[in-house]
Order: sequence, then structure tokens, then C-alpha cells
Amino acid sequence: MTVDLRQPTAQTTETPDRFSSVSVLEGSPHGILIASADRGGTAVYANQRLAQLFRTPVPMDPGGIAAAAQLLFDRNGESMAFDDSPMGIALHRRRATRAEVQYRVPGQPPLWLDISASPLECTYGGQPLAVSYIHDVSHQRHSATELDEANQRLAEQLEDLTWVHGLTERLAGRGTLESALARVLEEGALLLHADMGVARLFDEEHGTMATQAVFGLPPDPLDEVHIALEKLTEDRCLMDEVAEAGGALIIEDVATDPSCTEAFRDLARTAGFRSAYAVTLSASDGRRLGVVGWAFKQPGRPTMRQRQLTNTYCRFAGQIVENTQLYERERRIASTLQQSMLAQTLPHIEGVQIAACNLPGAHGMQAGGDWYDVVALRDGKVALALGDVMGKGLGAATAMGQLRTALRAYALVEGEDPVAVLTDLNALTQNMALTDMTTVLYMTVDPAEHRAKVVSAGHPPPLLIDQSGASFVRAGQGVPLGVVDEWHAEEKEVPLPPGALLVLYTDGLVERRGEDLGTGLERLRKAALNAPSEVGELCAYLVEECLDEGANPDDVAILAVRVR
Repeated sequence: MTVDLRQPTAQTTETPDRFSSVSVLEGSPHGILIASADRGGTAVYANQRLAQLFRTPVPMDPGGIAAAAQLLFDRNGESMAFDDSPMGIALHRRRATRAEVQYRVPGQPPLWLDISASPLECTYGGQPLAVSYIHDVSHQRHSATELDEANQRLAEQLEDLTWVHGLTERLAGRGTLESALARVLEEGALLLHADMGVARLFDEEHGTMATQAVFGLPPDPLDEVHIALEKLTEDRCLMDEVAEAGGALIIEDVATDPSCTEAFRDLARTAGFRSAYAVTLSASDGRRLGVVGWAFKQPGRPTMRQRQLTNTYCRFAGQIVENTQLYERERRIASTLQQSMLAQTLPHIEGVQIAACNLPGAHGMQAGGDWYDVVALRDGKVALALGDVMGKGLGAATAMGQLRTALRAYALVEGEDPVAVLTDLNALTQNMALTDMTTVLYMTVDPAEHRAKVVSAGHPPPLLIDQSGASFVRAGQGVPLGVVDEWHAEEKEVPLPPGALLVLYTDGLVERRGEDLGTGLERLRKAALNAPSEVGELCAYLVEECLDEGANPDDVAILAVRVR
């Protein structure tokens, strides 16, 4: 059987009852191709829509379809042989198939085609036939690609925000200014693939830049790299250059960049880098705090995404550095105030040996309110006081100084009545709103009578060590000061045989994270059994025995007295 595919003539008259089949094919919105297996693949018929799709006439010469297949590629972008195309499969393997292919003409965007091909039950010139329906899906493909790219960008932005959020959380947990800046340099180097980095802060008082942290550089400040780095302060301030560059400065090649000074080129030669990227650290009010910079051994520049992420990270880092500076300044003031308000010398009291120490906490950014005092009373007696103001920082240190001063005044007036002293101190605390809560332990010692009177306002019990062993004096307990309007407790009289040792302490000596207070108290009691006989050595001994590897997360105050 043969098929007649002649084009309709101008004289053809089409009516609803009679019309040409070819005109139906020409009116199709899809490309239609009928081909035979002659010479591997020869076009027998192609409608005008197909030529419009390919933007070129369909080759009608023998074997032309197979030859044109060199421009076909599969959806993965790999070259597709004609026999593996939908038309080739329909012609030669005689089965229907469908596939999405790309038609790629050099210099033009790829044409995405959805092709369905089926073998025909007829021949042409003795050769089997197949028909293909070709639909242009480029628009859908490009839209899907744009959507995928948009989703990818959103996913990257979400990933970037998550990454920056995680970095800032870890950064906020750094204890000191140096450790925070070291974290900024380390994380930034991972992001930028940098080889080294430096963080320098501006000293407003002296108008100079000082190195605070380094990455990938020798730690020794006397190394020639650090010497070359410090020479930058003698030249134009790098922070000004970064600010004038919009907050971020890129130097693609130190050797050829005309903006590089000789001091900077000398630093590059000494440290061994060729390119650099620097970002300003700014406070929340826009005030410039300093510069963080990274350097690379090869010329080049970070990508746009790397720069955007680094700049975002450094904006958060600037705020954290600002807060850390404020905390450290307050800590220095509070620590100075706290130390100045403690007893600088202990009075000499006949018949007793007294020792005291105060250790600031190793963690946190603020000083606490631990304090002690020793007051000489009439008739050779002595008053011992030790307290802990709730809170940290300048407020706690100020409250501590006021409480210590007031207690000393009350002790000089009514010091032999411990309950009266703490009752008056509670009234003052309430009246002046010094603090929400403070614990205080107050006792008087009479070395001639070998006895002591003890009263406590919510403070850990004093430890008594004598020939019978070590035990806590748990009587005389009242609530902390500042909690109730009317404070009261019953004092406890404790006998002090010759050689007896009393140890007063704050909770920092016995508390450890993750364990109950009873465990810490028992650790102190056992340690005291082997305490050195010399009171002056007692504080260092107890700190070593009771604190975890010598570290004290909280402030510690110790006051010890031995009766001769």
C-alpha cells in the first residue's frame, strides 16, 4: 500500500463534507513529521509549523533527517543518536515512544521539544513509515528552570541565614573579647577559604589600632610578621581606608594594587600573602570599632556570596564586640571597686590567727558581690563577717561596698550582739533598696573565753575544725537579708577549744554545676580534716582541693580564724 501526500492545489474547494487531509496537518498547532526508513531516515512530509519551530526548512533530501540528528541532545545535555530519538525508535524498532529532547544550534538558546513518535501501518516507496508530533515546550522548560533557580537561591539564602545565625549564637557565647574575635577570624577563614587573618581594634584614647586576635599567623607578638603589622599604625589607618571603600575593601593583588602602601606590601611579603579582604567592625550606632581582615596566598577576590555572608556576619560580630567591650569595661570597674572595698589589711587580735582571700570568678564577664570584713571589738574580741550580694557587675559591687560599710558601723556600735547587727543591716537594705537579696554570716569571737556567737542570714554554714573532727555549725539560721521586713534569727554560741579553726566561705567554694550542694559541703569538710596548721596557707589549700581543677566559675571568698 502507498500513500499520496501531494499538496492541495489552489483550485481545491473545501466544504464541511469534503476537505483535504493535508490541510488538517497544516492546521495543526504542533509540528508534524512523517519519515521513512530510507537512508536511515528521510523526511516524506513536514508541515509548516515544524519549519517554524526549527527556524529552518526541514531537510527533504534522502537521509537528511538522520544527518540533522547531530543537533539533538537528551534532557541531560548529552548527544543523542538518531536511532535513539523518538522518530528513530519508531522507524527502526517499530514501537511508539515519547521523549523530551533538546535541539541545539550553536550560538542560539536550546530548543526544548516534547516528541511523540509512532510507526505507521503503511509504506512509502517500499520503506516503512513513522509519524512524529513535535511540541515546543521551551517556555515551560525555561519557566521551570527559572523556578528551580529561584528555589535554589531561596534555599541558599535560608542556608546562609541559618549559618550566620548559628555563628552568631556561638560567637555570643565566647567569654572574652579576644576569644570572640578569634572565632570571627576562624569562621570567616572557613567561609572565604582564607589562609590567614587578623582582627584589630581602634584605641580611641591613643588614636591607634591594636591587634587583638590572629588566625594562621605566628602567635608570638615579637615575630617579624607582628612587627610588620604594627608598622601599619605609622601609616594611614587601615580602618579609614576600609570605611571609605564602603565598609569592605578588596585587594586582588598586593603587588600591583596602587592603593597599597609600602608598609602593607612589606607585611604581605613577610607574612606570605598576595590578596586581602577587610571588613569594618561597627557598633550599633555606626561608630567604627576596628577591622577584621583575611589574606590569601594567591591573587584573587572572594565571590559575591562569600562577601555578602562575611559582611552580614561581621555586622553581628560588631555588635557582640561592642557589648563585650562594655562588659569588660564594667567588669574592670566593678572588680576595682570590689577589691578597693574589701579589707586591705586584717587587724592583729591577740589570741587568734586570721586569714582571708577573695578570688574573682573565672567565667562570665562581670564581677560579683562577695565580701568579707574583720572588726576589732572591745575587750580583745573580734567580729567576722562574710557576705554574698545577689547579682553581678557594678550594681552588685556597689551594693556590696555599702553593706560592708554599714555592717562595720553597726559592729562598732553593737557588735557583740550579732542578731542586732544583721537586723539593722536588713532594715537598711530594705530602706535603701540596696539589693533584692544578700546572704551574710556574722560572728563574734572571744579568744579569752574560747567561744563564738554565730548568726546567719541564709549563708552557707561555717565549718568548725577541732580535735573531734570537722563539722558544720548549722544553728543560728535566718532568711537572707532584703527578703522580709522584720528579720530575726536565734544566735548560736559555739565553744572554741584551743587550736580550733573556723572557716567562713561563700557558695562559690562548694557549688559545682550538675551536683547537689551537700556533695560540695562534704568535699570541703573532708579537705579541712587535712588542712595545714598555718592559717596563711589555708585559703590556697581549700581552693586547690575544692574547686574543679582550680577553676572557679563563681566568685569565692574565704575567711578563716584559728584560736590559739
